[in-house]
Amino acid sequence: MNYLPDYKSQSLTEHEVFGLSVKYNLADGHSYISAKKHFRGVLFNLPDLWDAAVATSIPQMEMAFKDIFADYFALAGLKRHTYFSVCPTASNSIDIVGAWARSKKFKVGLIEPTFDNLAQLLRRREVELEALPEKMFYHIELLEKVIRDKDLNALFIVNPNNPTGFVFDAVMMENITDLCCRLNIVLILDTSFRFCHKAPLDEYALLLEKNASFIVLEDTGKQWPTLDAKASLLSYSDDLAQDIRTIYEEIYLCCSSFTLRVIIEFIEATLRKGGLAYMHSIITKNSEMVRSQLVGTRVYIDAEHPQSVMTVMWLNIKQTGLSDLELTDYLATYDVAVLPGRYFYWSSHEVSGSDRIRIALLKPDDQFDHSISRLRQALLELEPANRINTAEKVSE
Repeated sequence: MNYLPDYKSQSLTEHEVFGLSVKYNLADGHSYISAKKHFRGVLFNLPDLWDAAVATSIPQMEMAFKDIFADYFALAGLKRHTYFSVCPTASNSIDIVGAWARSKKFKVGLIEPTFDNLAQLLRRREVELEALPEKMFYHIELLEKVIRDKDLNALFIVNPNNPTGFVFDAVMMENITDLCCRLNIVLILDTSFRFCHKAPLDEYALLLEKNASFIVLEDTGKQWPTLDAKASLLSYSDDLAQDIRTIYEEIYLCCSSFTLRVIIEFIEATLRKGGLAYMHSIITKNSEMVRSQLVGTRVYIDAEHPQSVMTVMWLNIKQTGLSDLELTDYLATYDVAVLPGRYFYWSSHEVSGSDRIRIALLKPDDQFDHSISRLRQALLELEPANRINTAEKVSE
């Protein structure tokens, strides 16, 4: 069994790496549902997909990927938009955004909580960040005051947000877009969990209609089980296109044409099964399993956002009496990997998030129920915190 390393300098990604080596991995949010069960036809077609990739030019394949992605999500704005690049992963897209923001000496307001590698990648590029609490976006006047007071040049939000499932609906998105246009700042959207929206939202159409300065990054790895062969569509407004494309070409020539062709096939297969409704049915089934298995434990699901069907769950652990790190370490002794909540609070983890953990739902079909049962067993066998702490002191 592998145990977690020392906590002093950890990140969520370090916990995800640990999860890759354990039997009951509920840590990372990538899609590992069974491709054989859900998308068997895609696997049978791999030789033909290789031939199609060989026969198709890179620009044609990138355009085909963008267009079917737009069709799948009913994004008419994206379908007609021409300024985009394709990165191998969403992290690569974020890194490019960081390099661009640093070149402009921009100060960026980033939502909190959210997955900590957004802040890490931006800080690696020496971008100055300001934390914007999720609840602030309910109050546009307060948001405007903070933007002015902190002299922000860009807003960076995640929709739906990971881990909470918080959704910027059409009204909120229009209000934020109007604000950014009025204050002449750039709106950056991470829509990696777009498929978790209950109602479709075409931000591209809105941003183009408002003539906003924007960057939108997408991800495929959260939805389709492609063994981490992913693609991240990075789109941007025409006023930013030259600068961002220049940075992209300094790093990448292109994304794998074969990867794009395989993802296109997964999208087409999903559409034949009912599209987003099919994916939501898988998520709902797994979330209901978690809900039933948590009954009688001292852990419960935080209030779920009514406008999202998230593939991750934000769990409240207050009643265990343990911190997120203590519970994460305890679960590791059962070979269960989860993510501690504090690191989602990328600017305030010393004081926030220690009463939460996050688990992921799109795990292998033949393993997920065993993983959740194992989680339940560990939680039911959890001793009261005061007894655990006493035992630790005795052992010291």
